[in-house]
Amino acid sequence: MSNILSLKYPKKSHRKDVTLPKHSVLLAEFFGIMIGDGGINNPWQITITLNSIKDAKYALYISSLCKQLFGIEPVMRKRKTGNTLVISLASMSVVDFLVANGLVRGNKLKAGLRIPKWILAKPSYCKACVRGLVDTDGCIFIHVHKVIGRIYKNIGFSFTSYSPELIFQMADIFAKFNFIPHISKRGQDISLYQENIIIKYLTVFGTSNERIGSVYKKWRDARVV
Repeated sequence: MSNILSLKYPKKSHRKDVTLPKHSVLLAEFFGIMIGDGGINNPWQITITLNSIKDAKYALYISSLCKQLFGIEPVMRKRKTGNTLVISLASMSVVDFLVANGLVRGNKLKAGLRIPKWILAKPSYCKACVRGLVDTDGCIFIHVHKVIGRIYKNIGFSFTSYSPELIFQMADIFAKFNFIPHISKRGQDISLYQENIIIKYLTVFGTSNERIGSVYKKWRDARVV
């Protein structure tokens, strides 16, 4: 990618001119992305960590979203080892704004990973936040199994988090939109099954990550039943 640059940490203050947006659908989606794959590990920078191959196009979407919300463009860099892409946005003002609106600093699980109340209060924000969460920490998959010598391919949905509160918040949102979420015994996964349910998920919540939608398109185009 031509716009993936080497990440350098300026020594000067990051109180640069930025836009601090009002609550909106786009901001709620960004919060979902941050709750999923984001982190705030110092006073002046946020990071979002993705797969450099599977999420390459999604990284460009997130970069554009940052520019639209905050008026500054993040830096993207691929780590030298592995397939990891890090999106970094440096601004103390943005960090303070995100924390004031419900994100946490440092270890997200220890600090209490959850969806902020301002998002839960509005259905459109809930949908956008779930979209961001699933686009980062969820997947649509094709499950292949054999019954009496015949191969079947079924489509499913899975979202994983080690935060019990976040799992139950997600399950509650799904229930409010008339889904029946299945929580695993270990309490770290939410699953949805059947083609009509996957179609309904994509219709109600949508996706901004090609990795999510492409699996269903592949399954549908192959006319697997």
